[in-house]
Amino acid sequence: MTRLRETLNDIADEAPPVNLADAAIAGYRRRRRLTTGAAALATAVVLAAATAATTVPWQGQQPAVSQRTGTVPDLPAGKVGPLGYAYRTLCEVDAQRNVSCDAVEWRVVTAAGVTYRVPQAVGETAAGRVAPISISRDGRMLAYYSRQARAHVVRDLVTGAETTSPVTVEEDRIGAGSMLVVSDDGRYLVFDPRVGSKYPGTLIDVRTGRTVPLDGRYEAVGVKGGVVELVRYVKTDLWLMPVTGGGKPVRFKGPHIMFNEVSPDGRTVVALHWDRDLRELKDNTLTVLDVRTGRTVRKLAIRGLPDDKGGILSTGPWVSGHEFTVVYGLFGGRFSTYAVDAGTGRARRLTGYRKADSFLVVPGVNDVNK
Repeated sequence: MTRLRETLNDIADEAPPVNLADAAIAGYRRRRRLTTGAAALATAVVLAAATAATTVPWQGQQPAVSQRTGTVPDLPAGKVGPLGYAYRTLCEVDAQRNVSCDAVEWRVVTAAGVTYRVPQAVGETAAGRVAPISISRDGRMLAYYSRQARAHVVRDLVTGAETTSPVTVEEDRIGAGSMLVVSDDGRYLVFDPRVGSKYPGTLIDVRTGRTVPLDGRYEAVGVKGGVVELVRYVKTDLWLMPVTGGGKPVRFKGPHIMFNEVSPDGRTVVALHWDRDLRELKDNTLTVLDVRTGRTVRKLAIRGLPDDKGGILSTGPWVSGHEFTVVYGLFGGRFSTYAVDAGTGRARRLTGYRKADSFLVVPGVNDVNK
């Protein structure tokens, strides 16, 4: 597929879907190779997640608003403060439908609501692929690919420290659906050149340069406490792999998608059971799974979400010992984050966003399909 064709597809995908539940499943079908069209870029948002409860910088966030390059300052060196979210700007199309992606860039918005350009972060590769960025769950760490360094860079936006990975990654390795995940302490990165493909990913220790290959069939959910949480879809397997390698996958009965991080007590994980009729997605029902045995613990019907033909787009991190987050897509292209009680299913709204330009990145959420 040519760069022009991909760009026009991206633009077409910016139109709000009629049913966001169907849009979410369509995104997963594309990205997980469940159907053809697996490399649809405009439906995937890639971010970091991890494996224990944390404070997420979502409450009190301002809506995502487009700004022209000339009015947005560059991200300064030094201390900035934690991030609330990030987004990638769109390609430009003139009246004659000529497409230019030269100005595509990543922008970040702090928890205080200040927007910055990140010109050092590659927004689009020379081959026309999205170069992902990653934000840790607490918004403190920002990871991105630097063309100048030919490697990934991790910024601690609270202390101002910056670490360039000693592992060289050529830009042409960044393929369709590439993923980047940063650990909460900024030490580890998971780079997956093409999620859901045969190409292996890499776990990188940015302090030592040590690398561990990752099975290309698995997708990283997060890195926390010396453990990488990996999921293989369709089968479905969960693999809690030590950062040194090893461990053993656990098989779940039936296909599941939208995995969140392991609960704070280390016993369960939440996911969406896949079926062709999308019944549980349409009913806002998730499944709580035992990470040691693979058995279903219970079905969790979520109550308190909007009734506006929207749908759950992704699960997210735990905000307490009993609440995890979900991203809910609202009709018209907006979305909100909710905290869900893992025992009762009661949801409470944390924050809402207007539709950003494209590829919205929210701390602690692995995959949002808009």
